[in-house]
Amino acid sequence: MTSTEFDSLRDRLVREYAADHVAAGTWTPEMAAARAAEETDRLLPQGVNTPGVRILMAETPDGDAVGFLWLALERQPGAGGGAWIYDIEILPEYRGRGFGRALLAAAEAEAAAHGVNSVGLNVFGSNLIARNLYESAGYSVSAMQLKKELR
Repeated sequence: MTSTEFDSLRDRLVREYAADHVAAGTWTPEMAAARAAEETDRLLPQGVNTPGVRILMAETPDGDAVGFLWLALERQPGAGGGAWIYDIEILPEYRGRGFGRALLAAAEAEAAAHGVNSVGLNVFGSNLIARNLYESAGYSVSAMQLKKELR
């Protein structure tokens, strides 16, 4: 991935991360963009060249990029917390064709090659398609946040 490609990806990451938090009710629309940019830049201070980070790409047999996965080999370096998938995305027109599953498998192989014993991720409760993918790939709930709206 080139720096220009990463800059485009970063912009999309920030935009979508902000939107996910607004939809989940954890951030207000006014604060979401700035907070998403701050968190993304903290986690990827050197972009695609950030040590311990892998940006894996999904491609068609013809070489067309159809998705990506952002993997940190250690969520909390030195704490033994395992690898962490910060984001995975497949272009809508390519979903359901095995690209997401292939990216998960590639991330697991990359983590295992670096001696990591587990891979974790977070998924918003409303994202049923992603939850089904993760569960069918062997991921299980390790923590759960619940919320009740009082309005």
